[in-house]
Amino acid sequence: MIKLQRDIFLDEINSQLEKDKDIYVMSADFGAASLDITRDKYKDNFIHCGISEQAMFDIGTGLALEGKKVIAYAMGPFISLRAIEQIKCGPAMMNLPMTILSVGIGLGYADAGPTHYATEDYACLRAIGGTSIFTASDNKIAKQIAQNILNNKSVNYVRLDRHPTEELKEYENNYDFSDGFRIFGSHSKDKIAIISHGRILKNCIKSLKEMKDNVFIIDLFRSKPISNKFCETLKNVKTVLVVDEQTQYGNLTSAVQSELSKNNIFPKVKNLSLPDEYIFKNGGRDFLLNLHKLDEDSILNSCKELL
Repeated sequence: MIKLQRDIFLDEINSQLEKDKDIYVMSADFGAASLDITRDKYKDNFIHCGISEQAMFDIGTGLALEGKKVIAYAMGPFISLRAIEQIKCGPAMMNLPMTILSVGIGLGYADAGPTHYATEDYACLRAIGGTSIFTASDNKIAKQIAQNILNNKSVNYVRLDRHPTEELKEYENNYDFSDGFRIFGSHSKDKIAIISHGRILKNCIKSLKEMKDNVFIIDLFRSKPISNKFCETLKNVKTVLVVDEQTQYGNLTSAVQSELSKNNIFPKVKNLSLPDEYIFKNGGRDFLLNLHKLDEDSILNSCKELL
């Protein structure tokens, strides 16, 4: 059975708690097996805040002011937009290190409806000054984020999927985690660069398998800040396809284009994302991704159209 990203992440935090009692885990949710371990084994370092994400950030800000390493955990739509003013006026304005663990990004809570989708969280947290944003595409990246995050002296917004995610390391080349991205396939300026992050990146793999002579994939697991090395990688690439399980304004495409333009890099960029509307239809996540042309075949067809 594949472990969930949130359990992989929290397992790593639990192992660090063995040695570092300055780590505090706060939760507005009891929905993770590894969170039960934290609650039972590290009682003095676990705070359940109830269904009150805003209050959780006020408490976390106080802990961070005392030099504690704070991790705040809850469902993606509620820990982001519901509490965004507390994030802004607390740790962000005060330049306090705090990790926001956001679980169930994109359409992860299908068919709970648009109240439970986190399809604007990326745009909103990217707009908060001083944030760093990480999005795990598989368990390996989720673990690496957990291993490195407490040394990152900023407000860290960590985006995890709620469903099991297949390991993608068989496709990857060597990479340095500090660069914030990894490459699948063979990089070439004459190929289409598919850029994505999170579970939706898996839907891009079929394009790599069937068009390996024409495409390569960049898993941009840290999309704020975007590294100079990422821009160097795309310096001479002519065509870019960005795939993101977010609405179209302020999404990953926006972040990529903004960073490239600052570096005077202007490839042709195509955006594949969710529409600028609320989704009320049911049928499961894969059904909704297929409906909005974010399934494997639609991404493959977009690559063919860009040739």
